[in-house]
Amino acid sequence: MEYFAAFDICRLTEPVAAGRVAAALAGAVDARAPGFLLSRVHLTLDGATLVHHTRWSDERDYRRWRSDGDAAGRPEDPHRDPAVGAVVTVTGAAAGGIRGPAVGQRPGMVAVAIRHFAGPEPAAAVLRLLHRSGRWKSDHPGFIAADVCLSADGRTFVNYPAWTGRRAYEAWMADPRIGAGQAEVARFESAPPQYLVCTVEHDVVGEHRWER
Repeated sequence: MEYFAAFDICRLTEPVAAGRVAAALAGAVDARAPGFLLSRVHLTLDGATLVHHTRWSDERDYRRWRSDGDAAGRPEDPHRDPAVGAVVTVTGAAAGGIRGPAVGQRPGMVAVAIRHFAGPEPAAAVLRLLHRSGRWKSDHPGFIAADVCLSADGRTFVNYPAWTGRRAYEAWMADPRIGAGQAEVARFESAPPQYLVCTVEHDVVGEHRWER
């Protein structure tokens, strides 16, 4: 499926406000907005960062939603909440991925792995590595999917794997093939990766909404 994705990474200056800010982020997207596909708000396990992931039919729909919110002075905008410090946004188009046996189930745990490359060629090589690893990952219990988004310049690569819950994630990470695969990927990177492990606090798909 083709789509345009955005990840707003919001560092909290007041972690106790995570619930309030997460709810505001979830409420910032109208499920009836043109081109809207998905809005999912995550909280890192240390409670210090929120990640708002949205998906749109194309980049124009995303930019329209963003500009409309800015023009309206939307109070839910993470840039305007006093409990939010730095905000970094990573965007890109769908670039493939792999599916697991739990595909279609509600995610309980996700990872946002942001990797940096010198250009599109090493990013393509890492995507091929991911697809090859799918031979065993596609059978891992509790694994839902790993979706990849790639920036327009081919330099920023976001891998977004999801599991049904923490037990499935921990079993995944305990597999020795994960460590071997990470070492292989590191050979292509131009900067250290950012790896955020999160729970799912709010999930809106089309007209359907789920809250933790």
